[in-house]
Order: sequence, then C-alpha cells, then structure tokens
Amino acid sequence: MKKRLVALLCLLAALVTLLVPWTAAAGPYDGIYLVGVNDSVLLRLITADQMPVQRSGTIYVPYNVLDNKELGLSYALNRTGGTFTIFNRKQTLIFQLNGSGSADKEGNEYDGRIITRNGVVFFPLRFVASFFGLTYSFYNVVLPDGTVPIARVCTAQASMSDAQFGASAAQLVAAPVSQYLASQATPSPSVWPSASPSPSAQPDPTSICFAVACTDGGGFDQLLTTFRSARLSALFLFSPDDLARRDGDVRAAAAAGHQIGLLLGSEDPEGDFRRGNRQLGHILRSEATQVAFLQGGQTEGNWWVWSGNVSARGRSVSAQADNLAQDVGARRVARVTLNDSNVTAQALRRNMSAWSQRPYTLFTPTETG
Repeated sequence: MKKRLVALLCLLAALVTLLVPWTAAAGPYDGIYLVGVNDSVLLRLITADQMPVQRSGTIYVPYNVLDNKELGLSYALNRTGGTFTIFNRKQTLIFQLNGSGSADKEGNEYDGRIITRNGVVFFPLRFVASFFGLTYSFYNVVLPDGTVPIARVCTAQASMSDAQFGASAAQLVAAPVSQYLASQATPSPSVWPSASPSPSAQPDPTSICFAVACTDGGGFDQLLTTFRSARLSALFLFSPDDLARRDGDVRAAAAAGHQIGLLLGSEDPEGDFRRGNRQLGHILRSEATQVAFLQGGQTEGNWWVWSGNVSARGRSVSAQADNLAQDVGARRVARVTLNDSNVTAQALRRNMSAWSQRPYTLFTPTETG
C-alpha cells in the first residue's frame, strides 16, 4: 500500500512539473501563445502570421481555429456589412469588423470584440467558448527553458484531463516552438552573407488558394472531402439561379468552413448580386462579399472579385491533373479556379497530397483581401 502511495505521489509530481497555473510567459517564450482543441494542440498556429495574441488580458486567436470540425462551429465573413459571424445550429454570434462589439441573433449585445491583424480576423477565444457552451482553460506548459501559455477549448469529446493534456503538449510543442524562435531571430550584421544566394538554394514556396465555380455538381462531395483532408478552406461560388436548387450544397460548404460567393452574369451583375444575397440571407443568414463573373463583364461594385490565374484545363482526369501541377508550379502565388465536376474533383485529389507539403503553402481566399 505504501509503495502504491509513493508511486502515485511521484506521478502527480511529474505532471505538476509540466503544467502550472497561468502567469506571464517565462524564459525565451515571451509573446508565444498556444491553442488546444480537445486533445490536440494546433501546431499550425506557431507561425508569425497565425500566432495568437494577448490584448488587455484577452487571448485572441485567428479565425481558422474554427476550421477544427470538433468544435462544431462555422463562420461567415461579410465585409460589405462589416460583420464576422460564428454560428452553429442553435446559436449565432455576430461581431462587428470595426471592433465595436458583438450581438446574438436576438439583438442582445456583448462586449466581446474582434481584432484584425494583417487583414486576418482574430476573435476572443474565451468569450466565444463561453457563448457556445464550450469548456475553456488557460495555464502554462513547462518547457526546459521556461513556460509557454496555452489556451484549451474542450467539447464533450475531450478525453484528457488538463494535467494529461499539459504533459502531452510539452512533448509536442518543444520542437515547433524552438523552430519558431529561430525563425524570428535577427542575425547580427557580422553574419549576413556577403554574396548572393547560390542558384542551388531551395526554391521559394508557391502559395495556393482555391475557388470552386459550382456549375456541375458531379464532384461536389468529393471536393469537400479533399479539402477537409487537407484542412483547407476554399471559396465556393454559386449562381443566384442555382442557390435555391442547391441550398443543401450551400449549407454543406458553409458548415465545412468554406467561404460562399456568387457567380454573376454580365447583363445585370448588381441585380444578380442583390438577388443572390437575398437568397443567401434565407439559407445562411449571411451575405456574400466575393464574386466571380461567368463571362467577363463588370468588375467594379460593392464586392471583391475573385481573380484566378490558374484553371482546370483538359478533358480527362490525367490531363487536368498534369496541367494543374504544371500551371501551379509556374506561379509564385497560384489562385486556382476549379469547377465541381467529377473530372476536376479527381484531378484535384491527385495533386493535393503534393501541394500539402513543402515547397507549397495552402491558404484561404479570405486572407488575400
């Protein structure tokens, strides 16, 4: 009995060394904040443009945290109306893009507000977690050279206690945090190279984002699956004439975290825009701000125009896959326009595995402005 008690006390002591109540970050980790969802640490946020920030004691995280399907939340950005909306089947929380506050769909107002950094929306994690009934905790994970704060949001699916999660996180984040610190370090003047980089240096990464013109439907579900596997959000564009018929697809794309836009005709684009947003108001309770034109035409208006520079070419899956790989590889920033046909969906799937790795970087159209 005594041996069991000693063993238990040793285990608890080990866990305490990996998890302590939150204070200011210690050691070299000042300004670094981590985020966990259930039993996972969101390592992809350990970058300069995605790093959570603290303002007046509140932790703000980038909007793509909501892409984690375990949270059961979706979002919609309406730059025309000046709002950023987070919602699920039961509740809706609407933030003002000007940072003035927020409200629910009944009109009740709240002090919770968003901030924008480099054009990217950051929202207050604790406030959103509380609004949607999620469990929130905030503490420090102990690393060899100091402590790093981590904010954790949990649903009923979480299986680890905070102590277990902290122990797991300490092992997972050590290397990514060290790499992040190294990338942020500024070399002294004496170590700057005096010669131009060698032509054999690693190539610059190609950044890729996607828009899907939903005109066919045959490969729609497969596209959702491919994007979900890559943990990537795209822009799905629908004609106002198709919104009512494909309202289920619109909801499915929005629920999967994708942005919804409109395909406009050349004869009356402003009328199409108003008509499409009225229908989106009934389907999603939100409006589209991004559009594309079916046959050229007007580009000026109260919207953002998707301007792709790569499109799916070829009749067969092999031809489209090869053309996409070649065209994307030739671009520094590739804005890829797809359709939702079965052929294009299969061509995308063939390339996505390679594009999800270096030297490629995937990003969402929302971030491009």
